[in-house]
Amino acid sequence: MSKEQEELVTKMKALLVRRYGDTSIESMRKLFDAYDTNKDQKISAAELEGLLEDAGVGNAFTRGAWIKGIIQNLDQNGDKLIDWGEFSQAIG
Repeated sequence: MSKEQEELVTKMKALLVRRYGDTSIESMRKLFDAYDTNKDQKISAAELEGLLEDAGVGNAFTRGAWIKGIIQNLDQNGDKLIDWGEFSQAIG
C-alpha cells in the first residue's frame, strides 16, 4: 500500500470512529450514504470532495489531485463515480 493510500484509509477510519464509534461495515455504509447527497448510490467527485475535507485528507490546493487519483484507482467500471462496492473494498 502506498503512503497516500495508507493516509487515506487511516483518515477515513478515524472519521468513521468519530461519527459512528467504529469501523464496521454498517458504519461504512452509513458514511457512504451520508455523502451520497443525491442518493444515486454513487459518490461523485463533488461528493468525494466533502468526504475528504471532513476526513482531513489533503487541503484546498491538493484535494483536486486526491479526488482524481482516488476515482482513477477505485472506479472499476469506468463511470468516473465510486459505487458502494468500490468504496467498501477500498476502506475495508
